[in-house]
Amino acid sequence: MKILIISAQFPYPPRSGFATRVYQLSRQLAKRHEVTLLSYVWPHEREGVAALSNELTVRTIERAGMSPRAKRAAQAGSLFSSQPYYCRYVHSRRMQEEIARLCRGETFDAIQLESSLLCIFSLPRDARIVLDEHNVEYEVFRRMCETERSLPRRAFNRVEHARFRRFEHRWWRRVDGCIVTSEREVSAVREHAPQTPLAVVPNAVDLDYFRPGPAEVEPFTVVFNGILTYRPNVDAALYMVEEVWPRVLRHCPHARLVLVGRNEGVDLRPLRRPGVVLIGEVPDIRDYLRPACAVAVPVHIGGGTRLKVVEAFAMGKAMVSTSLGCEGLEAVDGEHLLIADDADGFAARLLELFSDPALRAQLGRAGRSLVEREYSWNLAGERLDALYRRVVARDAGSGFEPQLLMSPAPAPEH
Repeated sequence: MKILIISAQFPYPPRSGFATRVYQLSRQLAKRHEVTLLSYVWPHEREGVAALSNELTVRTIERAGMSPRAKRAAQAGSLFSSQPYYCRYVHSRRMQEEIARLCRGETFDAIQLESSLLCIFSLPRDARIVLDEHNVEYEVFRRMCETERSLPRRAFNRVEHARFRRFEHRWWRRVDGCIVTSEREVSAVREHAPQTPLAVVPNAVDLDYFRPGPAEVEPFTVVFNGILTYRPNVDAALYMVEEVWPRVLRHCPHARLVLVGRNEGVDLRPLRRPGVVLIGEVPDIRDYLRPACAVAVPVHIGGGTRLKVVEAFAMGKAMVSTSLGCEGLEAVDGEHLLIADDADGFAARLLELFSDPALRAQLGRAGRSLVEREYSWNLAGERLDALYRRVVARDAGSGFEPQLLMSPAPAPEH
């Protein structure tokens, strides 16, 4: 097949969970089919474009930055629009023109959109559209609304939740195939789009790259890995630092919490606390996971499934997570990891791992076995390929309409 993948984030090198999923699934499709990736790209990502071009055909549209003040103004102005702000944010005339040019020059068997945000673009009438829902976006905004402390942000998230809920429900019915990351999301899509072909293609892990190693464990060291420019990770880090870690230090004053992840432009002052080490972005997260005594996933906001969990499982690390942090995965409390949803419980379970090396080893072995069985990228690729064969076999005139469901207001170039 000839497949066009459209992404708002350039996926190489993979510096986030979103980018990792796009990169790995693009590679899986490219093993079987002829794949073209069309993506926005920042100027500093040009080396990645050259590297990825060795694996598949790459076309890019360069983006320009937006100042925080301009972004806040655009968000405030969007409150009076029926369209989700983030759909407007990813829209640009140059991207629309490049989509049209590519589709005039070639006939694609399918076009894969990386998240519902990209449904704002106009696509050929006869195109078979596959939507990869990295998250159910309106669910993410609902959770942010429930936990947000800032009144203006809470108001914005409430409006964005309502807009995305209408937007995603309608597009689930319009696309020719839909991909979700876990069985948990199947019922939501089925309720609103019972006729749309659907596949669970989980976030997965490179089992050869992420594997248990011989590094000596550093006692009382906990690692949290997450990009701190992403709101759910900021919320998780603040919760860990403000609520959980003081409880750990009362019983284990020498404990260290290592926060690893990109943090440019983030106010780090609230995270600078006793026993907390801020690392920033690193070239290889394995260097920090290997010596960790435990991995923490204190996530209370988000959707989909988290790559940080399956990567730590693959490395045989013991983990404490909230229920939401490991949701959507076939992980069982006490068998593959420890789950705690309040600060006292989270701290107690970390302290339990500090004092019980046999439990750490047992959880590590079970986590590795789980990802070997369920969460390899090869298995994810097989599931994705099976959906493509169903979609392409269907009648091309499946009712997809290329025009936007709502007339877009002029969107800024990005």
